[in-house]
Amino acid sequence: MWQKFSIRTQLIVLMTLLLVIVELSTLLLVNWFDQQERRTIAIEQAQTLGRSLNNDLLKALLSPDADVYSDISFRISGFKSVDALILFDENNKAVLNYGEQDYTHELQGKSLLPGQSWFSKKNRLFLKLPVQADNFSLGQALIIINPEQFQTKIKEHYKTLLMIFPVLLFIGLAIAWKISFLFTRPFLILAAAIKNNNVSKNHYQSISTIEKNEVKLLFDGYNEMIAKIQKETKLLNYYSRHDSLTGLYNRYAIEQELLITLKAHNKEHQYHALLSIDLDQFKLINDSIGHIGGDELLKMVAHYLNHSMNHDMTLARVGGDDFFLLIKNNSKEKILHLAQELLAHLHDFRFFWEANAITVSASIGLVFFQAYEYTLEELIKNTDIAFYTAKSEGHNSLHVFNSDDPQSSQTRNDISIAGYIKEALQEGASRFELFAQAIVPLQYDDDKISYEVLLRMWDSHNNFMPPDSFLSTAERYHMMVDIDIYVLESYLKIVCQHPEHIKQLHSVHLNLAGGTLNNPDFQDKLKSVINTFDFPWERLELEITETSAIGNLTQASEFINFCRSKGIGFALDDFGTGMSSFEYLKNLPFNVVKIDGSFVRDMLTDPVDHAMIRYTHDISQLRDQETVAEYVETQADVDELRKIGITYGQGYFLGKPCPLKDWFI
Repeated sequence: MWQKFSIRTQLIVLMTLLLVIVELSTLLLVNWFDQQERRTIAIEQAQTLGRSLNNDLLKALLSPDADVYSDISFRISGFKSVDALILFDENNKAVLNYGEQDYTHELQGKSLLPGQSWFSKKNRLFLKLPVQADNFSLGQALIIINPEQFQTKIKEHYKTLLMIFPVLLFIGLAIAWKISFLFTRPFLILAAAIKNNNVSKNHYQSISTIEKNEVKLLFDGYNEMIAKIQKETKLLNYYSRHDSLTGLYNRYAIEQELLITLKAHNKEHQYHALLSIDLDQFKLINDSIGHIGGDELLKMVAHYLNHSMNHDMTLARVGGDDFFLLIKNNSKEKILHLAQELLAHLHDFRFFWEANAITVSASIGLVFFQAYEYTLEELIKNTDIAFYTAKSEGHNSLHVFNSDDPQSSQTRNDISIAGYIKEALQEGASRFELFAQAIVPLQYDDDKISYEVLLRMWDSHNNFMPPDSFLSTAERYHMMVDIDIYVLESYLKIVCQHPEHIKQLHSVHLNLAGGTLNNPDFQDKLKSVINTFDFPWERLELEITETSAIGNLTQASEFINFCRSKGIGFALDDFGTGMSSFEYLKNLPFNVVKIDGSFVRDMLTDPVDHAMIRYTHDISQLRDQETVAEYVETQADVDELRKIGITYGQGYFLGKPCPLKDWFI
């Protein structure tokens, strides 16, 4: 509750409390002084009374007489403050007792010496005086006095203080009001400045003071703080809208500009256009000259593009080597001419780095649009479609978006499939599922099991997508490495939960795309799972297709040696489809050779295919390699392959692909 009051109210309340405390303290102090004064008077009166009655008290001790007692009582009655007087003889026997009450019970446990005084809890004075003659004590007199009977000016003091208090309280409140205003004014100024600050526009109000004390320190600290905030906000605002490498706008900034442009009406017969510009084979350039050289190339291209623009154009870097160029209010012919000219200039661009001359080209996707024709998402999606269509046409290509264009339709479909793949990799609405197809021994019977792990996908609408429909798209959009990592890790997570299944496992084949084996992410992931999962790695075979084997295996020799040290084998898939198939068998380190199904399918009717299978098996035997025949469809196929000596068979006749989970039942 107290915290809800303003500082000014708190100061006034505190000042009021202080004045009340001072007033009460003053009253208590006046009362204390009055009490002390009464006690002093009481002692003096008791001593005076004792001296004046000394002779009469002697008479009462020496010759007790009723008249004497009466005379003493009469004289004492003149003192209203005297409650009692008790006269004791030398044997401490009371011979005279003045007063209607007995006060001696207040003295219980208290022994008074002659001449000693004492005040009881009821503030009553007890004074014992000797009754003397010629310095010889004949008895003692105990005088009891009530100091409250004395007349003092305490009431007048109380009245004066109570009369003065309202005046003092009013004056104190007025002073408190003024002081509170003076003390809270800096805070009010500071609060008003903070309230009036416009954070969204990075506008802050500075404040000043003539004070030289803590207020100045407070104001100076605030001004210094807002100066730093303004500086840092400008810097953050710049970096939030600009690419740190090239200094161009970033994706956020260009999208904000696009939102404005999409609502800006075109001039008559004029259009806006969004261009997506991507450097061809930039990854290859980056790998050949290094990331530093690649960054320098991007900066030079950005500098060139930026200086080729006029005031109706906005350029942004939205990705690694991806740029957006927004052109406003131009005719289609002029925009198209500018795009073609830009494409030609980029094709003529030469970049020199450490004695290397790099030739640059680009692919450009272009979308014309007018106000309110698209949403931002639709515009960017159509630009991506135009860009990927240009990419598919080859290097140094320009494609203008047309919703009726078959190429655009195919690209739109590919982009949708790529989106499903991303969702599945992130375990979103789309999903992957691992299947497996049996690899069956043909030359012997065995209770061990072998299979090839296959991947199936359902889109976000739960529609099944055949492998050919999404794997080719994944290859085109460079997503195969992520898929191969997903399959490797998912398989190990599932199978390691079934140790009994692992005991029955003879071998498992995992397919790898062409560039996966050399990919650092895949290599790191394989090393990581080896340290994470308890799996018999000698039972793992990594399949590489023949078309990608030669270029990738020779570059990955160090990683292959690492795999072999862990017992991991390699299988050559689709053997026979390449131009140098038997050269691969002679020189490359495979444990298993999988004969392409196109030879198996016609081997019973085509002697060339039959001979191809037999020669492959013979050479593989010489190199101590096992063979697997794919597409085994009939019992006749099985019988003939057994005659040739093929080690394993794989096909629908021997076992159709089924969900991996079914292998654990």
